[in-house]
Amino acid sequence: MEQQTGDQQFGTCQEGHPTAHCNWHPSVETGLSCSQCGRNICTQCLVQASVGIRCPECGKATKMPTFDVQPTFYAKAAGVGVGVAIGGGILWIIFNAIFSGFGILSSIPALGVGYAAGELISKSVNAKRSKGLAYIAAGAVVGAFIISLPSSPPIGFFGLIVLFIAIYTAVKKVK
Repeated sequence: MEQQTGDQQFGTCQEGHPTAHCNWHPSVETGLSCSQCGRNICTQCLVQASVGIRCPECGKATKMPTFDVQPTFYAKAAGVGVGVAIGGGILWIIFNAIFSGFGILSSIPALGVGYAAGELISKSVNAKRSKGLAYIAAGAVVGAFIISLPSSPPIGFFGLIVLFIAIYTAVKKVK
């Protein structure tokens, strides 16, 4: 004897107690139901949520707005990244022309470019975060470094460490 009530399917076991069947797998008996809509679900269908178990429809994950980066945001970030690379590279060249004899000071612009890349890209995309934005920020720092390379003194081990710190600073702001 089987009867259906709304979206729920019930049968009767041998002892006369009602049994429920999964809405998505009608041949599977279950005692579980969605904590939001109440539909019967089996262990294959259930989605574990912080407020209980949900059916596949109610338990669909949605991206947080901070991490939902649309293509227009990537375009803005790329434009800002190119601007930071060019502007940072030119400022780095000027800085190196003024302080060329001070060795370690030639690494300071890298930190400034890294901070500026992270901040400006983050502000241009309303503080969104993604791996793609992190790559753009890192590319802006590397671009500024490449632009300034002809005017820079030979970069040593310390200079590479400072460059990686600058890239890390830019990336952490948007990742």
